Amino acid sequence: MLSILAWLGVSNAAELKNLLGDSPPSSSSPSPYTPSSAVRTPDIPGARAGNAGNDDESKRDLSTPSSDPTEGALKAISVGDCLAVYDTGRGGTTSIDWSVDVPPEPVSCADEQALVRVTATNTACPTSYGKSYWSYQSATTGNTTKLCLTRIYHATYCMLGQQSGDSISLGMMTAVACRREPVPVPYNQIMHITGVYRAPAGANANNCSQAAGDQTRYWAWLVDDGATLLCTTIYQGG
Repeated sequence: MLSILAWLGVSNAAELKNLLGDSPPSSSSPSPYTPSSAVRTPDIPGARAGNAGNDDESKRDLSTPSSDPTEGALKAISVGDCLAVYDTGRGGTTSIDWSVDVPPEPVSCADEQALVRVTATNTACPTSYGKSYWSYQSATTGNTTKLCLTRIYHATYCMLGQQSGDSISLGMMTAVACRREPVPVPYNQIMHITGVYRAPAGANANNCSQAAGDQTRYWAWLVDDGATLLCTTIYQGG
C-alpha cells in the first residue's frame, strides 16, 4: 500500500481519497463538440435566426411573388430602343392589341424587324399619326409602366386600312402579312407601303408617283410630325 501511495505521489490514504475525489467521472460518450466560431445564417428574406416561432411568417414571405416578369421587361427598356412589336388590329380602331404580351429584347433600329422606337417612358405620350404607347399595370406591385412609341415604317410592308368610299383610314401602328385574307373588323383593306420619303413642302399623294405617267392610285399620310411622307396603295397581290 505504501509503495502504491509513493508511486502516485501521495503520502497517506487521506490524500489518495482527495485525489480521486477531484477527478471527473468517466463516461463512454465523448464530450459535445463546440465550434470555434458561430454558424452564419443564410440571408433568406423573412428568416429569423434562433426563433422557431417565426417559421410560418418565413414561409409566407417566401411564397409571395417578388417580381412581375412583364413589368421587369418593360422597365429594362430604355429611350431610344427599338422593338419588333406592332398592333394586330384586333383591338379595332379605338385600342391597340400588341403582338406580344411581354416585350422582347430590343433590336437594332436599322433592322427591318424594328417597328417601333421608344421615345419616352412613364410620362404622357402623344398619340398623333404614327405615335402611341404601351401601358401596363402590374397586378403584383400595383405600379404602372408606360412606354411612348413612334412607329417605324418600311417600304414593301403591309398595314391595315378601313375604307369608306374613296377615303381610307390607316391603322397607323398596325402590321399584317402582305396576302389577301380576312382582316379584323372594322378594317377591310390591306395597304401596301410603296415608299417612305422625306416629305417635301406641301407633300401629298401626288408625290408618291414612282415614274412619269404613273397611274397608280396612292393614299398618303404625313408622319413623324410632318417630316415623313408615307405612301401606300391597296394591296393587289395574291
